[in-house]
Amino acid sequence: MAGNFAGTRGGDLDNANNPLALLYWNKDNIQKEVRLFGNAFAEVDILPNLTARTSFGIDYNNYNFRNYSIRNIEASEARGSNSLTTNNNYGWTWTWYNTLTYNVNLGDRHRFNVIAGTEAIKNYFETFDATRTNFFVDDLDNRYLSSGTGIQTNNGTASNWSLASEFAKINYGLDDKYLLDLTVRRDRSSRFAPEYRSAVFPAASAGWRISKENFFKPITLVDDLKFRVGFGQTGNQEIGNYNSFTQFSTNPITSFYDINGTRTSAVSGYELTQFGNIQAKWETTTSLNIGFDASLLKNRLSVGFDWYTRTTSDMLFPVQPPLTQGVATNPFRNIGSMRNRGVDLMIGYGDKIGASGLTYNINANFSTYRNVVTKTNGDPSTQYFGINDERIQNFVVTQQNYPIASFFGYTIDGIFQSNEEAKAHPVQFGNAASENVAGRFKFRDVNGDGVINSQDLSIIGSPHPKFTYGLNVSLNYKNFGLTVFGQGVQGNQIFNYVKYWTDFPTFGGNRSTRMLYQSWRPGSTDAVLPQLRSSDQVSIQPSTYYLESGSYFRMKNIQLTYQLPQALLSRLKLGATSVYIQGQNLFTVTKYSGMDPEINLRSYSSGNDRQIGVDGGSYPVAKTVLVGLNLSF
Repeated sequence: MAGNFAGTRGGDLDNANNPLALLYWNKDNIQKEVRLFGNAFAEVDILPNLTARTSFGIDYNNYNFRNYSIRNIEASEARGSNSLTTNNNYGWTWTWYNTLTYNVNLGDRHRFNVIAGTEAIKNYFETFDATRTNFFVDDLDNRYLSSGTGIQTNNGTASNWSLASEFAKINYGLDDKYLLDLTVRRDRSSRFAPEYRSAVFPAASAGWRISKENFFKPITLVDDLKFRVGFGQTGNQEIGNYNSFTQFSTNPITSFYDINGTRTSAVSGYELTQFGNIQAKWETTTSLNIGFDASLLKNRLSVGFDWYTRTTSDMLFPVQPPLTQGVATNPFRNIGSMRNRGVDLMIGYGDKIGASGLTYNINANFSTYRNVVTKTNGDPSTQYFGINDERIQNFVVTQQNYPIASFFGYTIDGIFQSNEEAKAHPVQFGNAASENVAGRFKFRDVNGDGVINSQDLSIIGSPHPKFTYGLNVSLNYKNFGLTVFGQGVQGNQIFNYVKYWTDFPTFGGNRSTRMLYQSWRPGSTDAVLPQLRSSDQVSIQPSTYYLESGSYFRMKNIQLTYQLPQALLSRLKLGATSVYIQGQNLFTVTKYSGMDPEINLRSYSSGNDRQIGVDGGSYPVAKTVLVGLNLSF
């Protein structure tokens, strides 16, 4: 585990290096939050088949956080003064949704449902913080800004965005056998420049319930069978609120200058902080889906299958302008397209066992997809980096003909076991004297030019799994019920960024047990790390050393429930009542050495597909055991 460290430091609560001391000193730094969340609607029947509905929802959040830091004379960087920072932030989002719905049946065969509507979303967020130092005493009653006597600073920001949409939808059914669904939606987002603000996204789907056809009725094995096909487009606007604007800000450290040459005062100025791109437009994903749903064996067996292909065009990606333009936040640009193609399969079976009263349901799902970037700027060698860390540079790349967010770095072919082996290898990073010796990583000469340098960087792995799967089992016997759910991922890789901090001498602090026990020494042919040295700026380069298998199976949930007998409930004048015990994330089967292999799915589900599968030290999921009681009266 990356959390098993070779050294620890302890002490009493006065020791600045003791984590318990830090917890104790921060116990009064509490965040207070007030949230209002709700929705109201009104509905009226204008005509017998025409209904109007309006709904308005709001999410309002106001929170205060006071962070007090006491004097800490024992810290590695001693703080001789105390300080208080107060944050007062609030934000709100409202959604207004309006629809007109018209339902009509023409005879017994034709069924129509028509919906037209509008949707509006508006968001606002504002933050204010102030800091002051030098408080005479650390008492709680004295922890207010006006009690300090030292330097005081304040900051304030705000942001907002809005989305307005109109849509229409028609559903048609003929004899409940032939189904048609047509949808069109027009969206306008404040995140784009006015000329690119609007986009139209159509969709259509059709279904054929073949099991209702006369020629299918002799097939008694199949109870219900429906084929379906769908085509549609969706848009993506997640580029931040002000991507189209070039932004400047003022900073006393970086944008003030003693232009008068007095050496006693500086004139305030502005610096470039964000490049704007007024040409960014909606990213569009076009999907084609073909599948079927079937029920067999008197509805005991259910099967669902989907084949899909999704092409994303005008991909929004933060692109670095030429460095001659300055240093600032990169704007999102439309760079190309990518394709996801895959299948989803769901199989379920449920039945009862004789007259014992035991019933069961077993559901399994399987998904697989293949991702490829089909186009960027026309040059297959063009690379867009999703992460550009100041210490370990550019290790996630998007490039034509490869999966999005591929891992980028050097390939390591082991460790030099002797000086003779090292001298026979191409010179590494221009320094054969220090890098071509026993105990060093052996980097691969990818381009075959006889030297190891940045030209040997290449795509070394992929975060995309070969497949994902899940299993859900439900058993019921008399008053007892048991549910079990597990899910897993197979064939993906994780870039274990935590190793950068724990396995190499990159900063002062604790180290992993790998560094202590598995670093190279003469004769240790099974070492995984190079020979220890006080300074190593080569071994830390992004490489296959950081890549690990991300495959796992996790028992997500187990719950045992007991329904109290009806006779007892009647005497107690209670409705349905049950007690249960539930376990969540009880165990995980994996070879990953980090805290949690599920990091890959978290990144992907969050929508940040430019850095899938990077473990930067996220907090693992907790094992939880719950005992509960459900009452009704």
